[in-house]
Amino acid sequence: MSVDFFIFAVLLLVNGLLAVAMLLAARTLGQPKMAMLLAAAFGGNVLLYASDATYFFLFKGDIWVNLAVSAIAMTPPILAAMAYRMRSGLPSRTLPLVATHAAGLLLILWYSIVDPDRGMRSAIVPLYAAAVLLFGVTTALAHPGRKLRLGERPIIFTCFGLAAVELAGGIVLAAMGNGESAALDRAYTYIVFLGLPAMTVGAGIFSLYLMGGDLAEKLRLTAETDSLTGAPNRRAVEAVGVRLMEEARATGRPLSIAICDVDHFKEINDLHGHGHGDEVLCRLTDLFREQLGGAGHYGRFGGEEFVLLFPGSDAETARVLVEALRTRIMAVQIGDLPLRLTASFGVAAMSADDHILADILKRADRALYASKENGRNRTTVDRQAQPAF
Repeated sequence: MSVDFFIFAVLLLVNGLLAVAMLLAARTLGQPKMAMLLAAAFGGNVLLYASDATYFFLFKGDIWVNLAVSAIAMTPPILAAMAYRMRSGLPSRTLPLVATHAAGLLLILWYSIVDPDRGMRSAIVPLYAAAVLLFGVTTALAHPGRKLRLGERPIIFTCFGLAAVELAGGIVLAAMGNGESAALDRAYTYIVFLGLPAMTVGAGIFSLYLMGGDLAEKLRLTAETDSLTGAPNRRAVEAVGVRLMEEARATGRPLSIAICDVDHFKEINDLHGHGHGDEVLCRLTDLFREQLGGAGHYGRFGGEEFVLLFPGSDAETARVLVEALRTRIMAVQIGDLPLRLTASFGVAAMSADDHILADILKRADRALYASKENGRNRTTVDRQAQPAF
């Protein structure tokens, strides 16, 4: 069995299996459009290798059949670029990609008819693939202002590897021109044999890994996000609180926690309807998100209660911050309702006797109860425990 046939068989099998894997991923990994585009890309490679073999054995030298095979060969990188741009929320750029595809085919016609050069004609496809992989796929994942997510670096490295293989292959083919060179032919065979199967497998595996990671992250966010308000839920707040307690012990910095309870929330629901009650919770969530940032230092603990975390703040500093929030809550307008929205707060700082998060929450809840007992719409600080720092 010749090396060329072995490479052909391996690439055909690998791309076929990866196309099937992507079709299965479209049904299971939560990104059907991306998976279908990648399935089409790997399936396009299968069609390419089958068409290439047909051209070699039946139509070798036919300009138009070669052009059709080249058109097939230049399509999979476009589909891959569209898939990753879609995942990143970027415009697909279909028109520019199609325009460059057409320009590549015109160049192939130029080197087939106007200025016959077999090497340059053959080099256009791998050089085009390298350009699309570099500027279409990698820039969809790595661009200014975007932080790389889990599993994206392997895809970027694999795309660089594939682009390097295609670029090296294109350079070798261009160097051949219309002549014959045993050395260049061997070089091209080694490049394809060593690079394409490994990089193709890598691209498929890391794409599946990336979609699986995206699904896992989506499930995690779903499990840790309140479905009504979009705020972190109790589970998420407790996880962050435990981490902040550990950091406070390690750094010797204070940690304060506040519990917020909307005053007369039951009456709001009973008198104005649950829709307006839901709006109250959503408006408070927006306020906390704006004031406390996206670090997850707040969350809906249940019902009309929210927990706010203030790492690096002692009880008095936290009280000042909470008072500013309480003042802003009073300015919140719910539709056209004649409603003066207020909330009560209880604040507690981490003490040396607090071993678990529930210890601080218990004291903050006790301070909240005092705010309710003393007329609501106020902030009470727990003074019964000695701050740890």
